[in-house]
Amino acid sequence: MDINLYCCYSLPLRNYLRENGLRYKLAALNPNSKNLFWIYVKDEKLNTLLEKWTSNK
Repeated sequence: MDINLYCCYSLPLRNYLRENGLRYKLAALNPNSKNLFWIYVKDEKLNTLLEKWTSNK
């Protein structure tokens, strides 16, 4: 089974995705850096929002 996941390490990006109706599936702590990150399942909506995020930077 091939599930495509996207790991988000950016709080502003996480907030942007949430403001646009996308919810992460899992939040986790990186054991090496101790930074929190959020995991999303890749789909068309996520891809579209990531493209918009990148073009507006």
